[in-house]
Amino acid sequence: MARAFKEITGNITKLNEPYFAEQRGLWVMMVKENDRWIAINSRDEKKIRDYHGLLETRRTAKTLNITVQPTTLSQEKVKMAEYAFGILGETPAKDIVDAAQLLCQQKVRQQTPMVAEAADLFYEKQSKRQLSEATLRDYRRLVKYLKNEFANKRVGELTSQDITKYIEQPKHPASQRARFIYLQTFVNFCSGKRNAHCSDSPWITSKILQWEPAKTDFHEISAYSYEEIIAVLKAAKSFDVLPYFIFRLFSLMRTDEFHRFTEIHPRVKEHPLVSIESQRITINAQIFKKRSRNEHRGRFYNNVHPTFLAWLKYFDETDASISCTETMDRKVRHSTSIKTDCRNLLRHTAITYHCLAFKNPLQTAYIAGNSVGIIQNHYLNMNVPEADALKLYELTPQKAKELGIL
Repeated sequence: MARAFKEITGNITKLNEPYFAEQRGLWVMMVKENDRWIAINSRDEKKIRDYHGLLETRRTAKTLNITVQPTTLSQEKVKMAEYAFGILGETPAKDIVDAAQLLCQQKVRQQTPMVAEAADLFYEKQSKRQLSEATLRDYRRLVKYLKNEFANKRVGELTSQDITKYIEQPKHPASQRARFIYLQTFVNFCSGKRNAHCSDSPWITSKILQWEPAKTDFHEISAYSYEEIIAVLKAAKSFDVLPYFIFRLFSLMRTDEFHRFTEIHPRVKEHPLVSIESQRITINAQIFKKRSRNEHRGRFYNNVHPTFLAWLKYFDETDASISCTETMDRKVRHSTSIKTDCRNLLRHTAITYHCLAFKNPLQTAYIAGNSVGIIQNHYLNMNVPEADALKLYELTPQKAKELGIL
């Protein structure tokens, strides 16, 4: 690394032109600072002549009583700055700096990708994760809406007002909250979170998302009463899909999870994830697809309750199919005309009855694959009598025959 010249800070009274000293092989410049001569040496002619020009400028400025400030700008850039400042005339210096910063920010925004391109990159990343088909379907819908809404905009041009207006397009608060949740993931992606395409420069800041959900009125969580469960099971028997409804009521599985469960094998007999001998149902990562990067996510239904175990043995002995299409599921529930407006009613009922019957919400949450907080806020119906919950777990195949279900 080249050695820096000695800094001359005093009063320069004499400055000689640089000359080449052949004996030493150096360029030498003599400077008289505060009546004391100083020798400046360098092997680089250009470097020492540039320094001579700087010292000469300082000496002249001192003579004219002008202050000279050091700068990293080239002479050409200094002239451009002076020209620009002259054009702006009476404009305060701070306003000039703010305008320059705004111009730089605008140039950065213009370099960000189009919203449609960013949405495609976002979905490509999400599709590589271990997500359920329902979640991916919601992300596909988000991408479609983003492309339609912001077809001609770049990501960096989006504003908080744009985002808020987009979220509040649906009128129902639940739809707005759902759109907000998925859009938040997209905004985080564009702000650089696990986004290899951003490099070191995020496309936007996450602060652009300023929407707050409105407070909603409390509503009762829907669940079947015990009498309604019996009516639905009788209807299921008439449509020859009773095993599906029994399994859903006792296994606590989600609809999508159970469909993946039956895709592996449609019967209890020889199902690789059902062990009657060990009294266990395994809900592995292939079934339990949640938003997680862990490779071994899953859960078990250990020590299956004797009533559920009796049904598993019955389905094993009768070689009954436990599968059911969504269309048939809906057809059975609508045939009873009981609470047909709630599509997640079976899972609500299953979790409510298990929680009330065994009074162990942590165990219920583990079997159901969610948390105690989610159960309390979204699944548990406290209007169901505890006696009804206990009666469900006494509904063995033998009891079902007595009630006319079998």
